Amino acid sequence: MNTRTSDFDFKGSGQWAVILGGSSGFGLATAKRLARAGLHIVVGHKDRESAVATELKPHFEEIRAQGVELVTHNGNLFEDEERGALLETIESRAGKGRVHLFLHSIAAGSCRVISDDSGVDGRSRALETLAQALAEGGTAITPDQLRRAVNIAFHDKGCDHLYTIADTRIPAVGDALTEEDLARTIAMMGYDYLLWGRELQARGLLTPTARLVALTSEGNAVAWRGYAAVSAAKATLESVCRSMALELAPFGVRSYVVQAGITDTPAGSAIPGFDLMKARARLRNPFRRLTRPEDVANAIYALCLPMFDWANGTVIRVDGGEAISGA
Repeated sequence: MNTRTSDFDFKGSGQWAVILGGSSGFGLATAKRLARAGLHIVVGHKDRESAVATELKPHFEEIRAQGVELVTHNGNLFEDEERGALLETIESRAGKGRVHLFLHSIAAGSCRVISDDSGVDGRSRALETLAQALAEGGTAITPDQLRRAVNIAFHDKGCDHLYTIADTRIPAVGDALTEEDLARTIAMMGYDYLLWGRELQARGLLTPTARLVALTSEGNAVAWRGYAAVSAAKATLESVCRSMALELAPFGVRSYVVQAGITDTPAGSAIPGFDLMKARARLRNPFRRLTRPEDVANAIYALCLPMFDWANGTVIRVDGGEAISGA
């Protein structure tokens, strides 16, 4: 078999990919990419039944059109009954030693702020100062008029450079972050990856060279408003990835965390001020665009290939250089 990256596929291998959170964003893009490469797909997700029948049906049909099997499971995978049911499905459909990729792409954390700082508005002060400077130059305009003009230019005309003084259309909502929010988010987005990977290994479902992959973001090290719980979860995730790399290596299993750049996904849109973050990312990224789900899916596909078997326990950035750019 030709094993060049551009040509390699898994057709005829009988191997599977298990993707949790596979109905949107990175998970769905990865399911499509791996289906094109010939891997059979198990998708675990949690969506309204009406959405499954309408919005998701074309995506699932696209996957099946690649000539692979697709098994979907719609339910809350943080409930023991649903987890057990999905594991039994994987065991019966894929079989022992057939899961080559496990991807944990569930985004279910809390994006609440630590405290309300809405009364401390640096944008208002900036607009007042700008209005004063314009008045001194002979142009009379109020801060409110400036605010309206800035928001139109930013939101409607795509002027990203105004992100520092534009108003977000994704404000923080709800109460402040609670201890329960923190614990739940760290469990769901931090160490749940470890629990699934360990169970797949214990049941003998993984191939002798299986890849386990989870997702992080630059918010693992950079503070974003409303991201405290998720940031704590990502730090936990990267820690358990290292431990999994060490302890599962004797079984042939590799563990990775992929750090995607800012991507326009449903999960991202839950972060307060995400519209402003996207503008900043476009300006900062060396390629002047956001990361796309397909960029990440291609990287995860590459991780599955035989020639990518000596990286282990590490964070792999897939962001076009966004994280290292000081622009």
